This record gives sequence, structure tokens and C-alpha cells, in this order.
Amino acid sequence: MNLLSKLSSSAKAKTIEPREIFMTLPSKAPGYGYPRDVQSEVWKKWFDIRNEKNVILKMNTGSGKTVVGLIMLQSCLNEEKGPAIYVVPDNYLVKQVIDEAKRLGISATEDKDDYSYSNSKAILVTSIQTIVNGYSYFGMREGGNYPIGSIIIDDVHACMDKIISQFMIKIDAESDAYKELIAIFSSSLKDYNPKNYIDIVEMKDCRKKMLVPYWEWQRQQDNIYRILTKYDNSKNSAIYFGLPLIERSLETSDCIITASAIEISPKGIDLDKISSLEEASRRIYMSATLADDSVFVSALGLNTEDMKNIITPENANDIGDRLIIFPKYVNSDISEIEIKEKIEKIAEKYNVVILVPSFSRAKFWDERGIRTATKDNIDKIVAALKSGKHVGKIIFVNRYDGIDLPGDACRMLVIDGLPPLNSIKDRYIQSVAPQSTVLLREQVQRIEQGMGRGIRSNDDECCIVLMGDELTDVLSRNRGIDYFSVATRCQYDLSKQLWDLLVSETGSKPTIDQIFELANYSLEKNAEWVATCKENLAAVKYSNEAKVDEKIVAQRKAFENAINMQWSD
Repeated sequence: MNLLSKLSSSAKAKTIEPREIFMTLPSKAPGYGYPRDVQSEVWKKWFDIRNEKNVILKMNTGSGKTVVGLIMLQSCLNEEKGPAIYVVPDNYLVKQVIDEAKRLGISATEDKDDYSYSNSKAILVTSIQTIVNGYSYFGMREGGNYPIGSIIIDDVHACMDKIISQFMIKIDAESDAYKELIAIFSSSLKDYNPKNYIDIVEMKDCRKKMLVPYWEWQRQQDNIYRILTKYDNSKNSAIYFGLPLIERSLETSDCIITASAIEISPKGIDLDKISSLEEASRRIYMSATLADDSVFVSALGLNTEDMKNIITPENANDIGDRLIIFPKYVNSDISEIEIKEKIEKIAEKYNVVILVPSFSRAKFWDERGIRTATKDNIDKIVAALKSGKHVGKIIFVNRYDGIDLPGDACRMLVIDGLPPLNSIKDRYIQSVAPQSTVLLREQVQRIEQGMGRGIRSNDDECCIVLMGDELTDVLSRNRGIDYFSVATRCQYDLSKQLWDLLVSETGSKPTIDQIFELANYSLEKNAEWVATCKENLAAVKYSNEAKVDEKIVAQRKAFENAINMQWSD
């Protein structure tokens, strides 16, 4: 190989300005000629503050976030701020980002040992669990941890759910560790709440949950630690990967006992444990424009100074048009079977995607499971929907983020029921404090993320159908709509004006046919509806002020003091 002839005497300076990088990429696929206005806008804002350690970038689902992130990381590499990592919530999305990088002509890899990545010549694309786990190569080893120069965490809210579950030990009831933990608590739990103890431990009632009193949890710390370290091996993966992460905060953790498992979870996330993430010079958190920013404080440990570095587009016109219908809210007499029949009729002509919280609920729509996406066939199903062909009705289970279905891939999106609560602790909080605003915010954010699956650009159209009594409770009776982002709230309010007009025109209870007639404005891309949507959204301005619950800030400070043993503070 004649390598010497290829040595260049002086390297040409690489451009670091993001829009310029985009324009000069030599092997972009067709369709990537010019960036969207919204992309250029956020690149410029980021470039001005790029040397801040923590930056939050909020863009609507479907406004080209992945391209924005990849170009930013390429800018970091060109400026010698590598190695660079693009982090997503799961492996399915890793593949999507790698494909996007290929279309742009940007070098990306899934292999952390790739020569190009370690030498800052390529972007590593990986899942959040690879970065955050008890034996992470990025900061949990005694030596030889992989460094991080610049990192983007995309879909922050979905990644946070995964981080929280990593900082948690869930011990199965069949295991010896469960039996030994029950044994050390049994006498105090019998005294504290004998009925609950009998229901859970003796009668194995799966509906009941019991929080170990904090004074008993702290009194037994030595015994708890002995049991956890005894079973800290690869056979008990939850303890093996979880204990190193929560060791410092074990004393103030919550322990909840159920008939099927014991769950140990800290009062906060000690993300400093992942040392390379803590030392990264540039950390960019990408999220949809959701209404609550508390997660940045509670799970990421950002402070109020960091919350000043929020980048958003100027207007909300980067989002597609969504018409929302809520049949049972408009007329409580309408049954779920009627809604199902109506949606199946529409699916004969258009692609309809139904988001359900569980596989048992999926059976309501698809008894034989032939139209339900699983981890084995999801790639094939998404490809079929995107191919432009008519597929009809497809059911996705608990997939409220990460699936992009542009144009005709999804003309109607049904959100059936509430997204499930992720942990035993969340379900316990709901049982003792059903009005908890923390849980309400989280669930509304997941509903909103789900609603974003069917619009991937500002000229996209999708009709959203909301159904289920629990969903009605959360959005209307508990004022969950107050936690929608400004753009989604604008579309919800505009759609509600249509429902109000329909009710006044038809009398108090419109029929299901009359309600679903509204869907035709979206399905048939009615010009007047599209224009009205665009006019309303154009008037909506995004705020770059952080919205954070002061209680969450106080709780985070208390947690940080506790892990540093600053008890009086």
C-alpha cells in the first residue's frame, strides 16, 4: 500500500459551524439538499453557547432532531472535542440513528472499541443502558474507563425512565434474597401493619404493596447490605448491576414489598457515579417541547444555572397538523366497541396505528395477535407502514416514543388507555396519593410523546383519537391538559372548539358518526382546516424559560446533601 503518498503535509482546517458542515457533506442522500429553517435556527443558537457544559435543546417531535444532533456532534469532532456519543433510549433507535448518519454521509458506529470512534473520527451511537449501568465502561470501572468529550442524550424523558430503572434493585419473590429480606423485616412489619403483612407475605395478594418504614430500613442497614452483597453476582443481575449505582444512597432509599417482588429505589439519581459522563466537556440534552423541566433536576442533577441554557425554535410552526377527537368525553354514552368498529372501518382505507399500554389490552383490538408489533417483527411492520402501501390497522404495545411514522404511514393514531406506570414505587405512590402531580406530569408527557408518532414534519397530517376512562380522568377531570406543551395544547384547544360547535349544532349528545365526521377534516386534508391549524400554531411562541417544581429542586438538594453525609444541611 502506497500510504506515504497519501500523507498530507498540512491538514486543512475543518469547518465547525453546523450549517456549513451540513452544506459541505460530500455524500448526502437525495432530499438533504438544504436544512430546514428550524434546524438552521437551533444550530446557530447552540453554536453561540456551545462551550457551556450543559445545554438543553427542545424541538418538537418530527422537526428533524436526529439530523440536528448528528451535525452538532460532527461540529464537536471537528473542533477536537471528541470522543462523541449519541445516546438513545433503546437498541431499536440505535439502528435508526445509524441509518440517518449514513444518509447524511457522517461516520457513525455502534462499536465502542471501533478505532474511528476512539480516535474521534466517528460518532458512537449507543443506548442509555450502555452508558449507565453498575459496570459501565464509561465510569464504573477502577481503571481504563472510556472517556467522553461530547455527548447528546436524545429523547431525554424516555432515557430518564431507563436511567431510573437502572438505579433500582428489583428482587424477584422466587429468589433467596427476597426470602432473607422478608425474614429480617417480618417482626417489625407485623407490628407496623399486620393486615398488610398477612395479605402480601402469607396470602400472596398481588394487589397490595407495603413500604418498609424508614426507621426500620435504617436500623437494618448492616443486615440489608450483607444480604445484597451475598447475592451480588451475575445470577442476580438486578443486584449485580444495581448495587454499585445505589450503594452511596442505600441508607435513604425506599423499599417496597409486594407478593411478586421487593423494589429498592433511591430518593434521587446519583449520576456522578458515571465518571466519564460527569467529566464530559459538552453535554447536550435533546427533548420534545414538553411543559415540565423537573426531570432535568431530579434525574440529571442539573442546577438552576444550567437551566438557563435552553434552546428552542422561535415558533411552534415546526410541527405538523393534528386534529384530536375524544369520543367518550364528547358523549359518555358511546361504548368502546362502537369506537373500535368505527376505527376499523377507517383502517380499511387509511393506515391506523393504535397505542395500547399492555399486550392484554392489545387483544381487544387484535385477538389473534397478527396485527400486533413485537420486538421480533417491529422493524418489518414499521418498514411496511413507511413503504407508502395500505397496511390497515397496526397495534403497538407501550411504544410511546421512538417510532417515526410520517405521511401516509399513519393517518390516524389511537391512544387507548393510560401509559403504564414504570415501577412498583410509582404504583405505590398512586395508591396512597392518587392526586400526585409528579405522576400526573409523567403520564401526560408520555401521552404527548405518543401523540407525536404520526407527525414527522410541519406539512404532515394526523388525526388523534383518545379513548379510555382512565385517560379521560387524567386529561379532563385532573386537568392533565395543563401539562401539555404549548403547541399540543394549541391543537387540543382548537380541536375542542370543533367539539363544542358539534355539540351546539346537534344537541347535547352527538352520535359516534357525527363525532368521527370531524376526523375527515384531517384524513381528507381539508384546506380550510390545514390553514386554520397553521395560523394558530404560527402565533404560538416557545419559552426558553425552565419550568421546574420548587419542591423537586429542594428534594434534589436534600438528596445531594444526604449522599455527601451533610446531615445538618
